[in-house]
Amino acid sequence: MSKPNQNDLHRQFLGAVASNTTQPAAAAVSTDPRRTIQAIQSGVVAKAAVNELNRALSFANAIGQNFAAVLPTLGEQTRIEVVAALARAASSKDRRSIMEHPQCPPEVDAIVEAYDAAKAEASDARKAERAAEREAKERAKFEELRRKFEVGKATTDNPAAAE
Repeated sequence: MSKPNQNDLHRQFLGAVASNTTQPAAAAVSTDPRRTIQAIQSGVVAKAAVNELNRALSFANAIGQNFAAVLPTLGEQTRIEVVAALARAASSKDRRSIMEHPQCPPEVDAIVEAYDAAKAEASDARKAERAAEREAKERAKFEELRRKFEVGKATTDNPAAAE
């Protein structure tokens, strides 16, 4: 494996920064690889990333503190949709906490179960598709080897037939 050169690293870094438009570190990135590397080494990019992370955590903390107060004021359908969306996106531990909360509407359980069933069905379909592709590749390899063996066997048995 070859060692990547500085220009490759610079292109990868620019691509990563360009794909994340919310990251303020993009201002610290120049088109000159040396300046970008200097910015990384000096900590400008790391500081910008930490600031972005702190902003995101502050936002999440503010949402979390105010969500419980706002939830009862929402309409019934909106509350069901919001809680269902949160439960679908949560980890299993957090999902259990959401589902057991007294303000969680009972309809959310059915919505989340339907989501899980659809997700499992899609996963099973992908697994079956991959298994079918793998089996087709194995079958093609087997057929290729069988043909090579039959051709090789035919040439040793009857050299005139091979020509």
